[in-house]
Amino acid sequence: MNWLALNPLQIAGAWAALAGLALWLYLHHRRPQHRKVSTLRFWASVQPVSQPRRRQLREPWALVAQVLFLLLLVLALANPRWGAVYEGRAVVIVFDASVWSQAHPAGGSSWIDRERDEALRLVDSLPSNDRVLLVRAEPDAPPILPFTNDHAELRRAIETAQPSSGVADIPRALGMGKAALAGSRRGLLAYVGPGMIDDEQALSLAEFRAALETPADSSVSPQFLVRLADDSSALENRGITRLSLRRDAAQPDRWHLLTQLKNYSDARADLVLKLSVNGQPLGQRPVTLTPRELANTENEFIWDQGGLLQAEISPADELDADNRAVVALPTFRTVRVAVFANPGSAFASSLLSVLSGNPYVQLQIFPPGMAASVSPDVAIYRGTSLPPEPASNSIWFLSGPSAANSKSMRVTQWSARHPVTRWVRTQDVSVHNTATLTPLPTDAVLAWSDENPPAPLILAREQNGRRILIVGFDPQDSNFPQESAFPLFMAGGMEWLTHSVEEAADSLSTGELDVPGPVMRIISPSGRDVAFARKGSDAHLLAMETGIYRVTGPGGETSLAVNAPLLPEQRMSAAPVEAAGVEREPLPPVSWDMWRWLVLLAVVALWLEWWLYYTSRERQRNAEIRETPADTALLKSDLELDEREESEIRSSKATSGISYR
Repeated sequence: MNWLALNPLQIAGAWAALAGLALWLYLHHRRPQHRKVSTLRFWASVQPVSQPRRRQLREPWALVAQVLFLLLLVLALANPRWGAVYEGRAVVIVFDASVWSQAHPAGGSSWIDRERDEALRLVDSLPSNDRVLLVRAEPDAPPILPFTNDHAELRRAIETAQPSSGVADIPRALGMGKAALAGSRRGLLAYVGPGMIDDEQALSLAEFRAALETPADSSVSPQFLVRLADDSSALENRGITRLSLRRDAAQPDRWHLLTQLKNYSDARADLVLKLSVNGQPLGQRPVTLTPRELANTENEFIWDQGGLLQAEISPADELDADNRAVVALPTFRTVRVAVFANPGSAFASSLLSVLSGNPYVQLQIFPPGMAASVSPDVAIYRGTSLPPEPASNSIWFLSGPSAANSKSMRVTQWSARHPVTRWVRTQDVSVHNTATLTPLPTDAVLAWSDENPPAPLILAREQNGRRILIVGFDPQDSNFPQESAFPLFMAGGMEWLTHSVEEAADSLSTGELDVPGPVMRIISPSGRDVAFARKGSDAHLLAMETGIYRVTGPGGETSLAVNAPLLPEQRMSAAPVEAAGVEREPLPPVSWDMWRWLVLLAVVALWLEWWLYYTSRERQRNAEIRETPADTALLKSDLELDEREESEIRSSKATSGISYR
């Protein structure tokens, strides 16, 4: 029996605290005063006397018995033993509840139920004092249960273990289990699961087995057992392993979809692939897969809104987790651009030639000073100065005073870190009549002139919730529109001023994922909160379920679709020695638990304390009943008063002629 299992220091501390409390109670116990009186003159004769209170221990032997009782009780809680203490064996069970454990063959039980039965049989074959560590086979998954010799709790943990949609790394899990057994005199390492591995894991598993047979050091290798949950029958499974989306370069609302399918069985499979967005069907097509084939299927569809694209295959098979996959479809929205310039001017023509070929831009030209009918996403102006408060995100081309003999300067330095100019590297741009720009502390300088010192020519400014791109020269006073850098500059400017256009989207697989942040909360498809680590503003999490994760950030809630990856398909086999039973342990030396005897002695000490305490009280009571000098004087006074009263009565009767015989 194992109670608190206190160490000597804890025993001394607990006993000292309880003994101090008992002493305090004995010293503060108030005993009632007993006094015997002969008449009702007690109320007049007994007067309160002010005397100092003195704390004294009235029943010291009872206190000693109670302290002894507390000591025996604390020692019983410490669970000491008489004789040699036998230390149980250390056991690590690798419980493989990965995605393959969800397989449910037709006409049989699911693999996770078979795993539970095998693990419970293994636990039942272990002695009760063996310490068992229960771990999962998925990478970076926390242990199911730490080392414990409470086998009832271990059985409950096995019975309630749920399968995940992650892929197991069996050699890595076995290596971690072996490391947990380091330092143990005897050890047992057991694997329980479907035993599905890939080529890389097969090589690592062979190396692990070889290391167990011939250990590098002189330590004793633990016994290694394998309990496979499958029945080695033919497995019928087909799955979607990947979804990949690409936006059409000429038509932004047209998407190219690549679906990767895998046939894990040894028979030909005829499937139907169905596509839908937000529940709205997009179409379906038949697909034929040869045995063990990994094939790609291409589809095209038109969709100008965002949402969740789902691909699903039918008919259903023995593993449902990979029969469907979901990918987030990026939202497409054209950017409304207003150019305020004379329609026939060279400035308007140069911008029209650049922006009209961009399928993501809807361009309109307005005369200077005229308000746009619809508020644009980006406004482009030319002038000599900035307004105090720009009305929208805008690009301003500012020019300086025009002079016939103005000096030409070249733009030689471009900022490679800013999104606007990250693709611009040219040094062939020359400009005239530049404006003098004064950067604010929060501005980003994107280009400099070749003067000494270099002067800023292009600024990126964020002010009052607006983004402004300031160019310190007129395009018509430069050769910038004729250079290939001009379309790159304008495209980068549009993306920075509005939003980046997502050209592609790929499905995410279970395992470790990085989510762009900032992130406040992540909820799994089952509704549970997912723990994550912060990497700067991003979040790093372990996704073990397939489905839609809800990610909450300062800007609201977004969806994250996670699917099953390409699964391992090789089956590991168990050698005869690995399929054998648990090795018998030698008979442990005889040792006795002393807690029962200590509890019995504590009961005796408690009875002794009660007997001493109440015996002392009875003796004290008898002593108080006896006459004290004060009581004798009081009785003598009462007798004299009675005799005086009787003599007075006799005298009065004698005067009246009454005789007494």
